[in-house]
This record gives sequence, structure tokens and C-alpha cells, in this order.
Amino acid sequence: MSLKHIARELRRNQTDDEKALWRALRGRRFAGFKFRRQHTVGDHILDFYCADAKLAVELDGSQHGHPEGMHRDAEREKFLVEQGIATLRFWNRQWRENQEGCLLEIWNAVQQRSGCVRVMKNAEEQRFIPPDLKQVILPKD
Repeated sequence: MSLKHIARELRRNQTDDEKALWRALRGRRFAGFKFRRQHTVGDHILDFYCADAKLAVELDGSQHGHPEGMHRDAEREKFLVEQGIATLRFWNRQWRENQEGCLLEIWNAVQQRSGCVRVMKNAEEQRFIPPDLKQVILPKD
């Protein structure tokens, strides 16, 4: 079975946690950044990927805590770093118990890695929007 076919099957058979995260990230709803789900890079399938920030977001289940899963994740991480791709990993339980905190971590990583805040259409529909710079108080030198 080809990697592309496996990715397609994974998109069709998402877990409830993946569905919930995808609702927050899809359709440029996440501060105007485009995310893809089950995106292939080399021989790997990333749960969620933002090309502008070169950021992978992974939701991990218990299989990632076993020695074999940890070894596979380490090899994969090494490959992704070589490609210039950073990875944010969240345990499924972490996501279920603190979705807003996870989304804030994703927001911070996207901003840090892309170096920009997207110009957004329909700001009222956005999950995260940048702060109004007029209201930000900058420290004086």
C-alpha cells in the first residue's frame, strides 16, 4: 500500500482528538495559517503540517510511549530536523484536558517559526488572532 493511500485512509479514519484539533486548524481558521492533515514528508506521515512555519503537530497515543514507538519517533524527528521541520507533540490526554493551552503552544510556534502574523480575512471566525498593536504597551528603554 502506498504512503499516499495510507495518508488518505488516516484522513478518513481520524480519532476524535484529531477531529477536534483539525476543526481548530482547518480552512485557515488558525490565525490565517494553512495546515494540512496527514501530510507526507519523505517516508513519514505528519498528523498536521503548516508549510509556512515548517511545523508538524502530532497527537500521540500510548503506542508512542513504548520503546519501539519511541525509537521510531526519534528516527523520524532526526529526519524532520534535517528537512528544517520542527515538531510539536501532544499526548492525546494532554489535548483532551487542555485544548486551549495546546492551541496557544501551536500559535507561539507558528509565530516564532514563520516570523509573521498572517493578514486575516474574517477575523471574527479566527480561533486565534494577533493582539492589537495599539493596545500593546512596550517597555521603555
